[in-house]
Amino acid sequence: MSEHVSEQDLPGIGRRFDLVCSEGERVSVVIHHSGRRDLYVLQGPGSARPVTVTLSDDQARRLGAILAGAYFKPAAAARMEAVIGGLLIDWVTLRADSPGVGRSIADLEIRRRTRMTVAALVRDDVPLVAPEPTEVLQAGDRMVVVGRPEDLDGFLAAVVG
Repeated sequence: MSEHVSEQDLPGIGRRFDLVCSEGERVSVVIHHSGRRDLYVLQGPGSARPVTVTLSDDQARRLGAILAGAYFKPAAAARMEAVIGGLLIDWVTLRADSPGVGRSIADLEIRRRTRMTVAALVRDDVPLVAPEPTEVLQAGDRMVVVGRPEDLDGFLAAVVG
């Protein structure tokens, strides 16, 4: 793993930290303004094997410091990523056991039932902006949802679980 930790501000979301491992894998940590941390391990080019990252004590402490918030202190915002003029923008990731997996946006009636809108989703590192209502959601999909802060819990219960 390189000694360098790169940082990038994510306007309206928080901050991302990237560490590049010796075999080309990249570990990214996104610290949201809400305090949530997302950890991503991305394989190096041409690799089909599952990624296992071995960290030295120093590397583990660095990653732990990032996860603990030593590099960036998130704003307190109770489970929300950004609220701009009363509008919430949040990132959510579907798990294999999420209620929305295998169902289309229309079938879930996301907008009608939760009052939230799926603005975009990222699947296999490919962004889909304004996905069609017929788009069937898959485990691992990272979705950008937009709506009112008070509607997020309903969306999470109905789609993410």
